[in-house]
Amino acid sequence: MRNRSVVAIVGGGSIGVSFLAQLVAEAIACQCTDGLEIIMFEPQCTAGPGYAYQDDFPGNLLNTRADTMSALASDKAHFLTWLKRHRAEWETQFPHLTVTPDAFLPRSLFGQYLADTFASTVAMARAAGISFRQVSDKVVDLVACYDGDYYIDTNGSGAFHASRIVLCCGNLDSTNFPALVGAAHFYNNPYPGRKFGTSVDRDASVCVLGTNLSAIDTVISLIEGGHRGKIICASRNGRLPSVRGTLNDPITLQFVTRQRIDDIIAANGGKLNLLDVSMLIKCEYERCTGSQLDLEAIMNRRTGVYDYLSTEIDESASQQRFWQSVIYATNSIVDYIWHKLDLAEKRVFQSSVKALWYSYRVSFPIENARKIREYMRTDRMSVFGGLTDIRKRADDGVFELKIVDMRSGFRSTIECDVVINATSYSTDVTQTDDPLVRNLLRRRLAQANEFGGFELDFDSGRLISPDRRCSRGISVLGSLATGAYFWTNAMDVNARLAHQQAHLVVSELSDVRRSDDKAIMLAPTRRPLRVKHRAAENIAG
Repeated sequence: MRNRSVVAIVGGGSIGVSFLAQLVAEAIACQCTDGLEIIMFEPQCTAGPGYAYQDDFPGNLLNTRADTMSALASDKAHFLTWLKRHRAEWETQFPHLTVTPDAFLPRSLFGQYLADTFASTVAMARAAGISFRQVSDKVVDLVACYDGDYYIDTNGSGAFHASRIVLCCGNLDSTNFPALVGAAHFYNNPYPGRKFGTSVDRDASVCVLGTNLSAIDTVISLIEGGHRGKIICASRNGRLPSVRGTLNDPITLQFVTRQRIDDIIAANGGKLNLLDVSMLIKCEYERCTGSQLDLEAIMNRRTGVYDYLSTEIDESASQQRFWQSVIYATNSIVDYIWHKLDLAEKRVFQSSVKALWYSYRVSFPIENARKIREYMRTDRMSVFGGLTDIRKRADDGVFELKIVDMRSGFRSTIECDVVINATSYSTDVTQTDDPLVRNLLRRRLAQANEFGGFELDFDSGRLISPDRRCSRGISVLGSLATGAYFWTNAMDVNARLAHQQAHLVVSELSDVRRSDDKAIMLAPTRRPLRVKHRAAENIAG
């Protein structure tokens, strides 16, 4: 590569490290290292862990099996291999840990793996002649230059120049409770859970907003950190996630495939609807089990929270949950399904199905399920549905939660000292105060996708501007790509999309190299003409 090519990675969390590792490997394999420079912008000193995988309590577990948590799409066992090779580095912190492919391991251990993957990738890049630099600062603005490149502005480290930018910015702060942001004893981010051991009084009454995976992590972090006060979890539906089956085996999809989806679209006049997708999933389940899918039995909605959780634990420990195996297998194709789904059907899913889908698609390990059940049995925590409002009283600083259960008619006001928002991160780019996101919209380099994140070209991941032009050199991975790819909170999906991006970027660099070589060959000098003349004489003679 004759000219310098600078690739900027904005964000050094799990997705940023996954992209970096696969970019370097791809560049080396394609012999595209000459003149390549990579700059990673990550405010934290250590790239890799991000917010979700920082140092935390051992009980804060991954919600997927170890054999699916790889930063490399081409090597599903990369994390497991690392664990075996680096046992001496982590066994002091986790002395009783048993590592198996189906284990649910501590989140902080995966953070150590990511940090080491980052370090080894940087060493490999430099050994191959690739220049690498980490800037410990936050990117706040991007400006398109007339020559097709970009200027990158940071909080305090000045401006940088790049020809290609990949945004791996991580999650936006939740915007669910804007009136409480900044209030004393209100925490808008539940990670890392270890921080509550020093910032929250151990005898305080705590309300965790949400009943999803983050809420479960928060409750366990509080109690294992020594919290003694009562904890409640409150959400609109009051439903805990499903429990991941301990006997589940991976399956290979035979009905939910690209070919069948394309065939349905062709037969339906170019449309794919939710009923089509659900029928394919049912066929997949019935192929595995020989029986029909019973959604009512799976959802078990008629029981209370404690009984529901007990049933989930019993079934997860005693039988393979084929419906989970089928749903998890769709990670390999879920972005394609979402892309092909009719727009009206996407809107129906967003308004009517999404909350229910998340409750059952995102499961948690049985170890933590048993802890939560015990906390409920001993009255350490309670779960409430029907959350309608929350406010902080001005006179005494106490939080008030309004609970209205529409099914039973139960109404209550709950008071607590501390509130932790564990509902979810935001994907609404129009409501954030993140300066980079706001400037991308203001400069009309990007526009919002109505289903979350930015509008992107599906095949390349590049930003789509308000005038429908595809960005020359800015692409997106992670939660800011959720409107285009839907399921961007699973590591295997993100690693696959990061690999696609890495392959695309290296292909672009190769094209630039070939263009440079061709331009030199076609330059109007006399030497090529003399060579051509001699060649003609040789052919004639």
